[in-house]
Amino acid sequence: MSSLCPYFGKCGGCSSLDTPYSEQLESKQKFVSDLLLRVEPSLVFDPIVSGPPLGYRSRARFRYSREGLSFYESKSNTPVILKSCPVLDEQLNAFLSDPPRMNLWELEDGQLSCFSCDKKVLYGSAMGWVNICTETGLSRSLPVSSDVFFQSNLYLLPSLIDYVVSLVSSVTKDGASVMDLYAGVGTFSAFLEDRYRVTAVEINRKCLSLARQHLKKTEFFTSPVERWNAGRRHVDTVIVDPPRVGLDKKVPSMISSWRPENIIYVSCYAQTLARDLERFKENGYRPVKARVFDFYPQTPHVETVCLLTHK
Repeated sequence: MSSLCPYFGKCGGCSSLDTPYSEQLESKQKFVSDLLLRVEPSLVFDPIVSGPPLGYRSRARFRYSREGLSFYESKSNTPVILKSCPVLDEQLNAFLSDPPRMNLWELEDGQLSCFSCDKKVLYGSAMGWVNICTETGLSRSLPVSSDVFFQSNLYLLPSLIDYVVSLVSSVTKDGASVMDLYAGVGTFSAFLEDRYRVTAVEINRKCLSLARQHLKKTEFFTSPVERWNAGRRHVDTVIVDPPRVGLDKKVPSMISSWRPENIIYVSCYAQTLARDLERFKENGYRPVKARVFDFYPQTPHVETVCLLTHK
């Protein structure tokens, strides 16, 4: 048990609550840098970016029962019924302590996905909006829903957007073409479409339905990335933001065949990032710059952004 959480050691949601946050950050930076420097020894790391270590999480997937909402024990299907959670934001904690009454047949496998936004918690098919304002003055409202992916740390998301946009602008001329792969609801596209010709590719039709509600200039395609055919279109910069499994084995060579000058890889799992960087190197692309974002304090997980350029 931790003084921060009575469920620590039983609930599988957090594993580092007993580790000082400064040590967590140091450990994460070292782990990612050691891993990626094996791929490219000259890779330069910007300082790790962090935010609030507690109360940061705005998205959660609970197990629903009449007894209450729960997470699972570590490496187990045994539920741990919760009344509060130190990493959830204030709205989700209020929702956790007083969940709505629902029919189990309404839920997929008894799971209830929730997202905290616009002074309310979304669940089911409800839609809402998130206002993003970055330190560099970028501002957009993005549509969200609990049943599609969206970043769970809204405190760090503006910093991630700023960094990706700064990388694009440092290597891409205004008016050039940018390919946004695994685009989701169009988070990156929203902050790029006013300066570049953006093409967004996403397999999830619900994501693209939300994207169409706020993007005005981006061209959309519903397709698995590994089956996407760019045709004869010219591509200057490619952004990839895949799930934890990383890129399909043939995607690095497919992207390389378009001959973009630069690739920006946004990763939520450093191990598959390192594997994919090796594959890009085989196709003539070298990682030159990276930055770690601690999107998931109290856990071993991070987001990493890496810029690759053609040799």
